[in-house]
Amino acid sequence: MEKLRKNITYTKYFDKVYGCFLGKCIGGTAGGPAEGRKELLDFPLNEELLHQTLPNDDLDLQILWLELIESVGFDITSRDMAREFYEKVPYGPGEYAYFEKNYAHGVYPPTSGRYNNRYYKNGMGCPIRAEIWACIFPGSNRLIGKYVEMDGSLDHERDSIDAERFLAVFESELFFDRTLREALDTALDEVPADSKLGRVLRDTVGWYDEGLDWKLTRGKILRSYGHADCTNMYQNLGFILIALLYGQGDFRRTIQIGLACGYDTDCICATAASILGIIRGADRLLNTDGMSDTGLDIAVKTRRRKGTIEALARDVCAVGMSASEKFDDMAMITEMPEFARVPDIVRTPPVTLTVNYHSDPVLSPDCATELGLAFYNTTDTEIELTADITPPEDVMFTPRLISFSLKAGECREFDFRAELSPGAVKLRQTNIFSVIMDTSAGRLCDDFGLVGCDIWYRYGPFLENIKDLSDLAPHEPYGKHFKLLPNENGYDVTREYHLGGIADINHEFVPECEPFCDIKPDGRAECVPERVAIGEDLFDTAELQPYEGAHVDYLIRRMISPEDRTVEVAVGHTAPFKLWVNGRLVGMSDRTKWWTLENMHFTVQLKRGVNTVILKCAQQSDHAKYSLVWRIQGGRWRQYTDFESEL
Repeated sequence: MEKLRKNITYTKYFDKVYGCFLGKCIGGTAGGPAEGRKELLDFPLNEELLHQTLPNDDLDLQILWLELIESVGFDITSRDMAREFYEKVPYGPGEYAYFEKNYAHGVYPPTSGRYNNRYYKNGMGCPIRAEIWACIFPGSNRLIGKYVEMDGSLDHERDSIDAERFLAVFESELFFDRTLREALDTALDEVPADSKLGRVLRDTVGWYDEGLDWKLTRGKILRSYGHADCTNMYQNLGFILIALLYGQGDFRRTIQIGLACGYDTDCICATAASILGIIRGADRLLNTDGMSDTGLDIAVKTRRRKGTIEALARDVCAVGMSASEKFDDMAMITEMPEFARVPDIVRTPPVTLTVNYHSDPVLSPDCATELGLAFYNTTDTEIELTADITPPEDVMFTPRLISFSLKAGECREFDFRAELSPGAVKLRQTNIFSVIMDTSAGRLCDDFGLVGCDIWYRYGPFLENIKDLSDLAPHEPYGKHFKLLPNENGYDVTREYHLGGIADINHEFVPECEPFCDIKPDGRAECVPERVAIGEDLFDTAELQPYEGAHVDYLIRRMISPEDRTVEVAVGHTAPFKLWVNGRLVGMSDRTKWWTLENMHFTVQLKRGVNTVILKCAQQSDHAKYSLVWRIQGGRWRQYTDFESEL
């Protein structure tokens, strides 16, 4: 039996879409100034902020997707979205920067969302893009899921993508006279109950149902799901539910509670207010609640840079009406006015290529990279195909040429192997492989990439005892030679002398001066370099070498720059470090920290050709994390992807 389509009149549809984006803009502006504050912000709401507008990626990225569909139709792919994002989005922090870096390396969705993105892959960057899919495809969880998957996989991984889907389904349900709790319960069915996302959402609802004060619920979310990153998705999804449940349908109170929770306040307030905007509709927001159409202030390189939210809502509705005519599993919009229809263009090629990396998408001098190429026949006829894969210089790829046939709708995957040529003297950061497919349906071209590992040479471990007794003869009892500090226990010092050690970042284990890189073995194993290939920005010293205990390492890299450059280097670290570039000490820290990619920033001069980078690491406990990120100056966080390592 054919499933009955939901129905909604255009008047009601437009009122809810307009209300949704009014809420998005008003809430985002109200929460914007406090973004990143983590304390409880239980202050009266600033009424003036409800009638202003600020640029906000929460809205801007959705307009990017709207304009993509307006231009080419609904037959888009994640690669299309990736290209738009890379070319038009000026925002650079967090997951956005890592998507852009992966894309430049030829690492495309969905791998671009997970690889080298450890700190941000479960951020708020894709949940905040949910409204556009709810408003274009109300009533169709299938279509919402399809487009959310393409969208979220650009720069996020599973739980964040599921959070975007949860919010989009939640919002979609509210177009059809569902109460907030009814829509919430339906959306929760889209989230795996055993996932961390599923637990924080259900726990938050449970604590509300138990009658807990909203501040206590906030504290329990942080206790069980909190993260130091203000944009981490788990706590913020819980805070969105706090604002909606405890706000009791009051628009101002909902924004006030969302703001009071702190952390990613612009996203919390924008999302909660957009959901309430769908429930209340634009007419009530403007004429009963006293809100204003604040207008748009868009920072993304789109056609729309200014204008009213009302005009944006009408454009969204035009795309939604086109979808209603095209897809029979979304709501039927009745009493439609005349509108500009989305182009009905079939853009899917007869054969599509998917790269399945068997591990990380990296190229190392120490081992081959195994991967699969999957070819999918999208047509209803059999296709003969020859695929010719051309690797970059100094890279071997086998097999280079394959011929086969694909039945209608068939997908076949073949295993391939990439490895650095034996005579290679350098390893590129970016390695793009060209794929030319000559088929009975015509020639098709595609590409993919592998990221060249950063090549370092490690000197160490350099060891240091907590007390220096190196001048004491071995037959001499040493306990009495320990010089104790005030209030220091002699037994504790002795046991620490036996069981531990120290890692002093200021101890010069080798001469730290020009020509620093010329470390002499002098019979010491720690002065014989070991080559290490690091495939991500983040590395853990405990994974680079097997020595267990406090120690110091010197890591030396010969990094080749194609030109003279002034760059910004961001150093992430959990333990002390010193960093030299071309013999100059550019930065250091003697502190222990929570690792992020952005702990410290320094300006560095690179020369054309080989630059010597030395990182001195002091692992003081069982492990230490470090990362070096080289980015273009200017605050956008776009990173360089054209360096090479000398082998």
